[in-house]
Order: sequence, then structure tokens, then C-alpha cells
Amino acid sequence: MAGDDLKLDTSFSDSRGAFPYIAAAFAVLGIVAILVIATTDVAARLLPADPRYVDVFVPTVADGSPPLSLQTLNQKADGKTLAIDGTVVNRTDSTLTGLLAVVQVRDKFTLPGGTVEVPVEPAELESKATGKFQTVVTLGENGVGGYDIQFKLPNDGPFVPHKDDHPLQLTPEIKKTK
Repeated sequence: MAGDDLKLDTSFSDSRGAFPYIAAAFAVLGIVAILVIATTDVAARLLPADPRYVDVFVPTVADGSPPLSLQTLNQKADGKTLAIDGTVVNRTDSTLTGLLAVVQVRDKFTLPGGTVEVPVEPAELESKATGKFQTVVTLGENGVGGYDIQFKLPNDGPFVPHKDDHPLQLTPEIKKTK
């Protein structure tokens, strides 16, 4: 009676086992993974990225010198604000789009006092053209001890090297009294 064993017909009798369910689960997980990687910064944290990889976006000059030249730099500080303006020349053979001037202010104790990013105008800085930037920074209670100016490309792009060609403004010498 081996051939007369009891067989029950169910809706799963003709299926191929668990394979379709496992395949569907992997497909759903794959789609979710793609969405998470595309819409969050998970990939930036998981993948080993060196900041030097973005240096290929920095324009170059044929002689190897810095691509930007700081031509003028003016500053005016009172007790509460620091006003900075200047001009920069694009020394490359290409157009720079969306160049930003980054001003990092330090207080009189050389502690960081804040960073301000301002656009260089015009937004499309043609080859050999001059762009202008200006900003007013509100100072903290410790005043200003100094500041740094750098230039960078937009959207968290790399910093673009520059050389300081602006004339030095000599400050009067302070004489010590007895």
C-alpha cells in the first residue's frame, strides 16, 4: 500500500519551495538599499573617500602657480563688526562658476569666531576676469584678533589656492612709553 499514501492538494502543492519568497525578499531589500544610499549620506560614511579626490575639480594654470590672485583686500573693524571687501582675479583659462570667499574670523585669544561664506560676483568668473566679494561679520565679545580668507568651489567643493598680490597696508608703529 505504499502507492496509496494520503496526499492532500493545497494551493502550495505545485510551488517550488521557498525560493520565490526569498527572491522577493532580496529584491525588496535591494530596492530599499538603493533608496537609502541615494537619499542619505550613508555612502559617504561607508565608502573610503580621501578629500584629495575632489582636487581634480580645482582649475590649474599652465605655469603651476595658484589659479586665483587676491588683488585688493580692505577691512574696517569697529567694536562690534568687521567689514571685509576685496577683488580676486581668475588666472586660469576656464570659467569658474559659483566661486565662494570663505572668511574665518578669530578673536583676540585666537579662538575661532565663526566662518562666513560669501559669493564672488559675478557668479560666472570668466578667464582673466576680476570678481568682487564683500561681507560684514558680527564679532563676539572678545573682538577680532585676525581672519583668514580662502576661496572654494560651491556645493562643498574643494578650496582653490590663491596668491596674495594685494599691496600691504602698513600699520603705524606703536611706540612703548616708560
